[in-house]
Amino acid sequence: MRYKGFYVKITPDTDLHREDKDGNDICCNGFTIEVFADEAEKLEIDVFSVAVDFELLKDSLEEAEQFAMDYIDCEEKEYCRMIDEFNKN
Repeated sequence: MRYKGFYVKITPDTDLHREDKDGNDICCNGFTIEVFADEAEKLEIDVFSVAVDFELLKDSLEEAEQFAMDYIDCEEKEYCRMIDEFNKN
């Protein structure tokens, strides 16, 4: 997926660990989201995960895509700063 000039790779994941309300470590389904500066996926900017019943209400690619877009909206300035820094070196 391409969003605001970034390339986003969303992969289903079945081994995401979260902490429940009682402090217990639980294994969840969800997605791993990778954000790249280039289509060739050579410059990874960020990687994070979203778990069902934590960051996502349901196990759907559409919901993961929306989360990724919202997250990129919040981090866009930092991502651009990181790309500028990389290009200087």
